[in-house]
Amino acid sequence: MQLSPTSSAALRTGVLLAASSLPGPLGPLAFVAPAPLIRALLRGVAPGRALRAGLLAGLLHGALAFAWIPFADVGQGPPPLLAYLALLPVVAAGSGAFALAVALLAARSRWAALAAAPGLWTALEYARSQGQLGVPWIQLGYGLADWPALSQAAGRVGLYGLSFWIAAVGAWIAGAEWLGPRLRTSLAVALAAPLLPGVALLADAPPRDAVRVVAVQPGLGERERRDPQRFAANLSLLHAGSQRALTQPAQLVVWPESAWQRPLGGGGDAFLAALAHDLATPLLTGVWEAPAPGRLGWRNAAVLALPDGRTPVVAEKQHPVPVYERSAGGPAARWLARRGLWSGRFERGRASAPFALSRLEGGPVSIGVLVCIDASHPEVARRLRLAGARLLVAIANEAASGPWSAALHARVTRLRAVESGVPIVRVASRGPSLWIDARGRVVASLAPGAADSAGHALALASRAGPFVRIGDACVAGAAALSAAAAWLSSLPIPRREGVQE
Repeated sequence: MQLSPTSSAALRTGVLLAASSLPGPLGPLAFVAPAPLIRALLRGVAPGRALRAGLLAGLLHGALAFAWIPFADVGQGPPPLLAYLALLPVVAAGSGAFALAVALLAARSRWAALAAAPGLWTALEYARSQGQLGVPWIQLGYGLADWPALSQAAGRVGLYGLSFWIAAVGAWIAGAEWLGPRLRTSLAVALAAPLLPGVALLADAPPRDAVRVVAVQPGLGERERRDPQRFAANLSLLHAGSQRALTQPAQLVVWPESAWQRPLGGGGDAFLAALAHDLATPLLTGVWEAPAPGRLGWRNAAVLALPDGRTPVVAEKQHPVPVYERSAGGPAARWLARRGLWSGRFERGRASAPFALSRLEGGPVSIGVLVCIDASHPEVARRLRLAGARLLVAIANEAASGPWSAALHARVTRLRAVESGVPIVRVASRGPSLWIDARGRVVASLAPGAADSAGHALALASRAGPFVRIGDACVAGAAALSAAAAWLSSLPIPRREGVQE
């Protein structure tokens, strides 16, 4: 069966989108990924065919980018294949809506469709990431996270500003055949402007203030980690790794998400404090916070054990993973839970503030904590940076979801560092554990899958960048641009389509 040109273009876009969504060197393919579909739509496509083409591109994108989900070993709850199949329509719906909108605009004015495409893409991408079943990992902007020289504009416009830029380049490629030489060149120069912040990487000033942080990566599988019979052995592994890395003094030791496999009550935990006292260093670890008076649910949290005996909770997970982790909070979720299709028991945590880490020299340092998938939500890191955090610690556990998921999460965390202009220490159960500077560069790392520990220093953040101050205002700007383009296309002004300058 021979594919139509529109379907063929949709397939190319879907494959390119999926390739750019993979961690590693293929991310810059995002710049060309939207172009085949947009070019086909600009040539004139009936609305129904455009919608089907967008759905096809989105289905292929989601199917390949999230191909790791069916192989996740998450234990209780519905099979991962069901979650995978439920996720695909969410991804496809955004692409389908984009293709339909561009086709409708192109039917009135090709130029309006070209101008609106980047804003439409960005607005729909943002919408797709919201809500309880949002998909926050495969935005166009993440394709540049492993390429710090290309991603520095995120410090000014954030993730969705990067997505807008990438989609604009794709639209420029798609519309090049209809643009005159002078207009094509002018647009190329304008689209190259977001590369300028990357020049700053060539002139980094030497760090004036730094903190040394130890990361302990136990390398345990999910079943080993949760086995009550292995509690003492797992704890010994974490403690021994901490001691090895503390042959040089450090200001903080970090264990991964849920590393402390014992409920933490309202009074803290004296044994954790004893461990910190033994290490003579503050210890940050992921815990399960037991229900407190006035609330019924558990919370996935982080506790700071101090050598003086205090163990305050310093962060709570604000975005528990739907179905498998988050407790059933609505009628539909409770209906699924009664049928064994919703196994989560953790409620959403409170927004946290940075904590002050004391130092012998240099005064206290303000540190914020991201609990696992909270690192996928730009506003969480941004709020901590606004509150004065000069270093972020991201604790994670992808032992159940596997190395592909862990690599995606690590890539997301790198872009959070660029957006907020703050270094991040990422500590994961099976890695990769990373020391990331404020430019998104990996300063040091622990190999994925290995049981290992190390300590490295990171220069502290200084001045917050524009994104920290303005947030996702660029999303509203992109949507406004799309609306303006659609309005202009409806004006009764004669237009000459397809004329070269």
